[in-house]
Order: sequence, then C-alpha cells, then structure tokens
Amino acid sequence: MAKIEQEFMDRPNPRTGDFKAPEFLPRVRNVDLGTEPIGGERFYSAEFMQAEWDQIWTKTWQLATRVDDFPDPGSFFVHELGKESFLFVKGNDDVIRGFYNVCQHRGNRMCQAESGQLDTFTCPFHGWQWNIDGSLKKVADPQFFRQFDGGIPTDELGLTPVKVDTWGGWLWFNMDPDSCSLQEYLGAPGEHLESYEFEKFVLIDYQSFEWDGNWKHAVDAFNESYHFASLHPDMIEFGEGHDIPIELLGIHSRMLNFNRTVSEVVEDRDTITPLREHMALSGMGEDAASYQGSAKDLHLEYVRRQRAIENETHLPIKQMNDEQLVHQYHYTFFPNSTFTQTAEGGAVFRYRPHATDPNKCYYDFIILAHLPPGSPKFERPPHRIHKHDEQVDYAAAFAGTFDPILANVLAQDGSNMVTMQNGMKSDSFKGMKLCEQELRLRHFHQTIDRFISGEVSTRNLPASDAYLEN
Repeated sequence: MAKIEQEFMDRPNPRTGDFKAPEFLPRVRNVDLGTEPIGGERFYSAEFMQAEWDQIWTKTWQLATRVDDFPDPGSFFVHELGKESFLFVKGNDDVIRGFYNVCQHRGNRMCQAESGQLDTFTCPFHGWQWNIDGSLKKVADPQFFRQFDGGIPTDELGLTPVKVDTWGGWLWFNMDPDSCSLQEYLGAPGEHLESYEFEKFVLIDYQSFEWDGNWKHAVDAFNESYHFASLHPDMIEFGEGHDIPIELLGIHSRMLNFNRTVSEVVEDRDTITPLREHMALSGMGEDAASYQGSAKDLHLEYVRRQRAIENETHLPIKQMNDEQLVHQYHYTFFPNSTFTQTAEGGAVFRYRPHATDPNKCYYDFIILAHLPPGSPKFERPPHRIHKHDEQVDYAAAFAGTFDPILANVLAQDGSNMVTMQNGMKSDSFKGMKLCEQELRLRHFHQTIDRFISGEVSTRNLPASDAYLEN
C-alpha cells in the first residue's frame, strides 16, 4: 500500500457513523475491462460524432446552470449544446422551465443574450412573441397567413419544451422526454456528493475555452492523474496523483487525488518549499506558520484543524469523512460533467461538443465557493469563450478568481488538444494503450460504445456497483 494511504488510514478518526460519500481507503477492486487498444477514429469521424449526438447527447441528463441564476420570474439563461440552443426561464409560478431556443416562425435563434430578465421573448427577425411559460403571445400581422384563417394554432406554435430537474443547486435538462429521472441517472454518486451541500455554494466564475480537439480528449485528460509527473510537475510538489484510488460506478466514475502532501515520486518530501507553502499551507489561516512537520504530512494536520472547528463553522464538516475534508473527491457524471471539491468549494468541468466539427470542443470551467451566511453578493466576472488561436492567458481569463499556478495547469492540458487531435489521425497510430491508472478512460469509452449500440440507455442503466468486485 502507498505510504500516503497508510498514513491516512492510521490517523485517529474522531468521527463515527455512516457517511453519504464512502471513503476511498481501503481501496475497492474494479472488474477487469480488458486491455484492447481503443482506436483513434472516434475522435475525428463525422459519422461517430453523429452517432454520439443521436444516442448520447439527446438522451442523457446535461448540466445547465445554477438554480440561483433565476432569482425572479422572467429570469432566463441560454445554454448551447452541439447544434442546439436552449432557453431556461423562471415562470410567474416560480417554476423553471426549459425550451428549445427556436422561433416557430422561421427557425431563428430567438433569445440571443446569454442571461437576463424579460416578461416576453420577442424574435428580433419578425417580432413574434412568447410568454415566459413558453406559450405563444403574439403573431405579427396574422392576417398575412392564410393558414391562420381559422384561428392561430397557439398550442402548435408554443416553444418546444425540454425536460428539466434540479440537484445540488444545479439545473439539469434532458432532450429525451421518456428518459429516467435525474435522481435515477445520478444514482449513488449523486447521493455521495450531497454531503457537500452544493445548494449552498456560490458560483464565482464561469469561463469557457474553445479547444482544437475532440471533446473526449478533454474528458480523458481530466479523468486520470497518470500524466501529472510529466505534464504538471508543479502538482506533484503539493499533491499525489500517482497510483491513486479509482472506482467505476455504473456509467459514472470517481477517483481521489491526495491534497496537501508530496508525491511519492519526489525525492524530497519533507521540506516546506515556497511552492508547497503557497499551495499546501493555504487555507490554514493565521496558524499556518506554526506547522513544524513534514510537507508530506500536511494533510493530516489539516484534517485535525478542520475537526477542531467543526462545531463553529458554516461548512458541513460534521457530515463529511476525513478524506473529504482535505483530498479531492473527483466525480465524473457520464458523459460530460466532472465535480471536484472540498468543503470550502470546488470546480465543475463541463465538456461540450462543437456543433459541426469533431475536431473542436468547448471546455467549461466553473468555480464555486461555500461562503459564510450573510456574505455580500458576489459579482462574478462576465462569461467569455476563449479561443485557442487567441493565445489564451489562463490566469488572466479568471481575473483573480483562480490561483495562477492552477490556471497554468489548465493551460498545460489545453496545449495537448491540438497535438492529440492531429496525432490520432496518423496512419501509424494503432490505438490507445491504457494502463490501470487510465481505467476511467477505458470505462468511459466502453460506456460510449454501449450507448451507441443501444445496449445501455437512460431507460436501462447499469447499477452503481456493477463494475465493482464483490
């Protein structure tokens, strides 16, 4: 067993009882998924892209935005996924509804702002109008339409609805009206994460990056830590991504990245260097300077200090296990939403396909914080789509809401997208050869294949423990 794991398991545990998020240690065993190479064509084939749209994107639950983005009736938010645009709006009855953002006259994208508040949606082309409940309000000059001589078919001309639900303070949607419920879809992983009290989190920044690579490259990059030592040398100085625990949970999966420690691949694991002081001692407040131990053991001290304040804080420490207090519980909900967080806050990664080009995608990075009650309203920076060819400065893109060292990690991951996409197309490439630390990638691609073949759907989901050995 890895030294970091043993150190953490041997700690005194002041907590007893059941936790909604099971601990990663000791590890579980996942079923054998084989060792077959995974071909590169799925990353650039237009036919494969269409199959994904038909069998995955239009069938699965998708993350839209925060529920608190709809404070009042008429508050709206527009979200794009592939070729579609969706309009979400709070009605006068305080119900949030979702619609395809399409004018039923000529097919124009009706609402062309990302968010705001309106009591009527008006198509800017010819002035047709809809109420915030999606019903038709007005046809401009209906006398010009012979097909309306017998009356305007208001039911037929209402905005086309999309299925919506909420979880963890998030609004989700599904284009398939006959899909399973959101609760069934999230399954046990959704229950695990409820202990974080996401509904109390505040969204403090949301930025998007248009990357010149297929969306699956982005998912793959963030679903394994095998690349840390090579691509992210800073990260192994204040965390461990080497030989980490992984669990496959139905169509979803999770892993644990150890925080406030030093990787076992680093020779000096004891010295508190400036980088380790900045990244690992942060969050320990005024008492940080009093720590006299080894850099690799900081996580144990951090848990001790968190437990000492669990009766005095707004954070849900009491209902969380020790691992959750310090380490990164990294969950990915199929196909494209990753949650990675601690009690104080976290980030959500969302990966979206380009509307027409399998060689491009959108990577959404959403930062949240668990602020104390009564905190002043946070004025978050405007959302932007940063394009790869703009030579993005990732630290500047977050305008001070994200640590520059971690922003550089995103830049490093983004730098791989073009070269990965181009390399996959080479006649010499014989398929991805994945190790056990890349097990989540194999599971992810096998799940894609199972959805496309029809073996799995949102009406026929494998159990959350289907991939765990008894």
